[in-house]
Amino acid sequence: MKKFISASVVIFLSFLLNGCDPFEEYFINLKMDQQFQLYGIGPNIEQQIEFCLSNYDDFNDNADKIEQIKYVDAAYLTLNASEGLEGDNLSLKLYESDGTTLLFDYNLPSFVAADYTNKPLHIKLTQSEKDKINQYLKDHQKNNCFVAKLTVENVSSNNSLPYFSLQAKIEFVVELKLKL
Repeated sequence: MKKFISASVVIFLSFLLNGCDPFEEYFINLKMDQQFQLYGIGPNIEQQIEFCLSNYDDFNDNADKIEQIKYVDAAYLTLNASEGLEGDNLSLKLYESDGTTLLFDYNLPSFVAADYTNKPLHIKLTQSEKDKINQYLKDHQKNNCFVAKLTVENVSSNNSLPYFSLQAKIEFVVELKLKL
């Protein structure tokens, strides 16, 4: 009986000392996959899409608890492409919801689609570009939508016809700082 009481006291004290702090914060990563389908006869192929954080359950389920949203990372992955598709430049531009205020412009010279079918391309941003995104997200109730534009310039492929296709995925990751 003494062992049971001792064990109960230890468990109670551990809950008391390690219990939930009413001011405690926690973080979750929100992964936003955006699919692009670029088709055309060249010389450039491109697509522009709009997306919002509010399109994702993790954002909506925690909307009233979000204290801050912080940009974490982004990556590109080729899902499908014309055989041998390549281009002089892959460009990914991210804009605020107005479609004109540029947050970043990532460029990869000498793009080969097949290089990124099994290994994602890390979209490395400068600190200034990350700061622009984070500044935009400070008012996340109002500023949670974006316009993304993916372009491949001077495309070529092994196709006999001058028609090019590229299906790609861009993954954006933000961290949601939540208050309990």
